[in-house]
Amino acid sequence: MNPSISLIIAFYNNIEWLEMIFEQLKKQSFKSFEVVIADDGSKQEVVDRIKELTKEMPFQIKHIWHEDLGWRKDIILNKAVVASSADYLVFIDGDCIPHHKFLEEHWRFKEENFVIGGRRVHLTKEISQSLTPENVKDGILSRITLKLLWAGITKKERHTENVIRITPQWLRNLLLKERIGGLLGCNFGMFKKDLLKVNGFDERYLAPAIGEDTDLEARLKRIGIKVRVCKHAVTVFHKNHKREEIPNNNGEILQYNKEHNISYTPWGINQEQEKKY
Repeated sequence: MNPSISLIIAFYNNIEWLEMIFEQLKKQSFKSFEVVIADDGSKQEVVDRIKELTKEMPFQIKHIWHEDLGWRKDIILNKAVVASSADYLVFIDGDCIPHHKFLEEHWRFKEENFVIGGRRVHLTKEISQSLTPENVKDGILSRITLKLLWAGITKKERHTENVIRITPQWLRNLLLKERIGGLLGCNFGMFKKDLLKVNGFDERYLAPAIGEDTDLEARLKRIGIKVRVCKHAVTVFHKNHKREEIPNNNGEILQYNKEHNISYTPWGINQEQEKKY
């Protein structure tokens, strides 16, 4: 029997954080899921460790790997989508640890012709450096709420307020305005058939940002699929780190897709032409 959710984790070498993710996945209130690791070319010792973890974990793990030829996240994500078994897909990054009700909330909010846009709690540098698989297992993430909120007030850390959970629907209706638009590549969910309508991710993007979220959202919007943001419910804890900067032509590709009104990318899962751009 196929799982209800395929959780696709974009990953590269950071095995300690993957182990922390797995510790939280053991605690998930929603149990019908598989993990698909979209590995953008991790080194052999990491690959070997993932093989060990695959035997140890109580959930199914598929490890999809390709050679390290630079940043090719969108390519490996497409391969992971093809390898997935579920009709519903949830995407996170390998530096994002899900809340223990993360998959339950994604499943609750799911809707055809909508992408569910989760949000991230930005961890402070101090907290990020203190986390280990052992203390995540012991429940440290449930004990840092006040510390994160205080950091948001005193140190102006961004997005720490996302740690506050508002889950009853009547309370969400009372306190939160519905927000349409704003896909984050590190936390979103959608029906696989909706992703296939635009042929997945555009593989011409060879640098972080835009390709795995902004471009995808724009192409989905062109066929009437919108992003519904579920703040204060569908949450991951995001590692504090500097953004990776790689010289790129991401903006030019995004503009090309806009000017040509591209929704179904020829440079996606089913490639209909060579990558000429």
